[in-house]
Amino acid sequence: MHMTSNYILIVDDDSDILKGLTHAVEKEFENKLNVLSCKNGAIAANILRCNTIDILITDIKMPVMNGIELLGFIKKHHITCKSVVLSSYDDFNLARDALRLGAADYLLKPVDFPVLYQLLYRLLAQVMSEQSSSVGRNYPINMQQLLEAYLQKPIQKTTYMLAFEEKYSLTSGSACIVGCIKLDAVYSGKLFQLQEELREDLYHCLNRSHIQYRSIITGEMASCFVFMLFPDTDIPKCLDSLHSYGDQLADQGYKFRFSQQYVTLHQCSDAFRDCLTWFELGYYDLPNNRAYENYTLEDLSTFIHQATNSLAVYDMKNTLHCLRLFFAVSNHLKPSVKETKKALNNSIYALIRLNSKYIEPVSGLKFSEYDLFSQIENAPSLSILEKELYHSLNHLVEVVLHSLPNKEDCIIEKAKSYIEENYNECIRLNDVAAHVYMNKSYFSSFFKSKVGLTYRDYLRNYRIEKSIRLIADGNMKIYEIAQAVGYNDSAHFIRAFKEVTGKNPGDYKVS
Repeated sequence: MHMTSNYILIVDDDSDILKGLTHAVEKEFENKLNVLSCKNGAIAANILRCNTIDILITDIKMPVMNGIELLGFIKKHHITCKSVVLSSYDDFNLARDALRLGAADYLLKPVDFPVLYQLLYRLLAQVMSEQSSSVGRNYPINMQQLLEAYLQKPIQKTTYMLAFEEKYSLTSGSACIVGCIKLDAVYSGKLFQLQEELREDLYHCLNRSHIQYRSIITGEMASCFVFMLFPDTDIPKCLDSLHSYGDQLADQGYKFRFSQQYVTLHQCSDAFRDCLTWFELGYYDLPNNRAYENYTLEDLSTFIHQATNSLAVYDMKNTLHCLRLFFAVSNHLKPSVKETKKALNNSIYALIRLNSKYIEPVSGLKFSEYDLFSQIENAPSLSILEKELYHSLNHLVEVVLHSLPNKEDCIIEKAKSYIEENYNECIRLNDVAAHVYMNKSYFSSFFKSKVGLTYRDYLRNYRIEKSIRLIADGNMKIYEIAQAVGYNDSAHFIRAFKEVTGKNPGDYKVS
């Protein structure tokens, strides 16, 4: 079968769209185009930097590096590539920016495949006419796919692997050093910038030490910047140089792990898993508490289920209570990090099913500092994840509540529910206002205008109503009843009781 030397790269963060486009282009352009694909602009930039790509199809809105930023990268680095931009947004400004940065065309989703095929045939004809000769065109080696192939330990070597090993004279027994550096700022949109800086620092460190090496494969896996370094001869000197690189990373606050000694190319996937295991041990970083020793994995499921149900009805107090238990018990039991993330991700999907009003806000917060899925996936430790989720969930509930058509009634009901659940504690106006995401002064006047009573009078009346039931039971003394309904001072309770009923509690009890 004839193998073409022309390559097309398809970039989209939606896995279904990516698979569909890849399959369609492979089928239509069989023996005409080799099809590569990836899930975001940062990976695409790495592929474009290392390989000869003739045509690019890219989505606009993607995490880490979007389509416009990718086109900017291509222009900045003078990469020769025919670009096609896809978008769900019929936005003139986006189209203008894409064309200004050199895109050949701008197409809307859902893709009209006959139109796309016609465009690709035209671009391919331009590419072929511009190629004065195939001489000098290197067989493209996709570094990201190479990295994934070696570290996921495929049953059979890919064409890329065979070409790479032939080019650098590598065998299964060739020496290799694997390194992983945690990318804690992935969710802030700085992944590509971090990878570039780490890659440059690595090359600089090796060159400064005059290290001879055959090749380096770099890329991103499991929220890490990962490299596979193939030393040429002096392996101990190479390891020493990496120790210097590690010192530099430590000074910058990175978490990292390198294979402690060289491994063979065949053992690289095991070395990579060892690095990830080492990271997992450091993931659960909350203080240990023996109070959680008797809890089980089933309890974790219960806590996350209860938290989700509470969040669905805007009960943040119980949501946070259940989440604190979930995090504390997870920290003690230390399930796989993957399972912890899966449980939290599933809870977000369950929340959307329970209350459809969360759908739009959850989607709208994607790529922002409140992006729940990104925080779950990329937080470097449990303590950081816990802090970020609390912050984002509070913001999410605030957004949902203020979007409701009857939001004022909902806010009052939420405030009343909070009072009813906490009347026996020392709750202040500020506590209730914070619970419904309002300024203290505004909430005070808002509550009175809707309920007809001040917050203080409503709380007092509710407490006295509860105390009357306890008096009727006849099993408690006055000071015990006072404490049971939130009064630490019996005299204060008696005064409040008389304000509401006109009688002292003792007289009410007798009557």
